[in-house]
Amino acid sequence: MKRIIIIWMFVLAMIAFFLFGVKYETTIYLGMSSPTSDGYSIDAEVKIDGEVITKDSINNNPYKYKTIKKELGIGFRKVEILSVRAGVYSTRALFILPNQYILMEFYPRLRSEGEEPEFDIVNRFNPFRYE
Repeated sequence: MKRIIIIWMFVLAMIAFFLFGVKYETTIYLGMSSPTSDGYSIDAEVKIDGEVITKDSINNNPYKYKTIKKELGIGFRKVEILSVRAGVYSTRALFILPNQYILMEFYPRLRSEGEEPEFDIVNRFNPFRYE
């Protein structure tokens, strides 16, 4: 009986190691699409779990998002994005699984209509499609 329990504990330890110890390549898409802001660009600093992933500018193009590859393990990740030029800071906790992507999209809302600019941060399963 003890031998069976030890075997099951070993099997569970191996499963936990492969689920939570192995990192998987995650694709991060960073972009902006708005028909009202042609030629508009902003700065963007992206952090995942406090580590700076990119600090670059993004341009308005609904069919060409910046693509970043990052190895992440399964679990909750704190995703932050900051734009000084647009005056926007967004953060979200995402539960990441294998074969998922992270999409960070900037919406430069019309301030004249009372809408503030914002970043939307979501994760979905592959493949990523422009809509």
